[in-house]
Amino acid sequence: MRLLCVLVLFLGLSLSAAAQDNERARLAAERQHLSERFATEERACAERFAVTSCVDETRARRREVLALLRERELRLDEAERRQRAAQRRVAIATKEAAAAARAADAAGAAASSAAPELQLRAPANASSGVARAPRPKGDEAGRAAQAEQRVREAQARQRDAQAAQQRIQRRLADRAAKGQQTQPLPVPATVPSPASSPRR
Repeated sequence: MRLLCVLVLFLGLSLSAAAQDNERARLAAERQHLSERFATEERACAERFAVTSCVDETRARRREVLALLRERELRLDEAERRQRAAQRRVAIATKEAAAAARAADAAGAAASSAAPELQLRAPANASSGVARAPRPKGDEAGRAAQAEQRVREAQARQRDAQAAQQRIQRRLADRAAKGQQTQPLPVPATVPSPASSPRR
């Protein structure tokens, strides 16, 4: 069900991408048309007596109109950024759903392979009067998710440790390049314990 929702969301995002492409093409055509129109107006200004003021007015109008177009383009860019972020979230959700499905399948396979063992032990438990309740499948998926989380955390710790080790190696290499020698820490002297000291 979750995968179906993700697919529907993805299709909606791809449809809006086509609309954004159409809008971007419309903006480019409008910009081209306006540039041609203002170029024509500037050429017409050359035929008048007060050329400079006419050209200045034309350029001021051009700046205003192009600023409005630029604002629309910026809004379109922002919408595209949001869409890419949503697509990324959809991709992540799809991966997580697939991973959860694989974990549930693996847990189901493990439970089915462990089922004969449980059946062999069932008579002994039945004779003692203690019956085990079957575990809900949600627990298995939760355990699988927790295991994945622990693996991710362990990998993150390992990456942090490697990064720290690399930093230390770089510092030592920098010191060696500068001619500084690093001295190891002194070894602590062994102090005889009172029990091992000779008695007089």
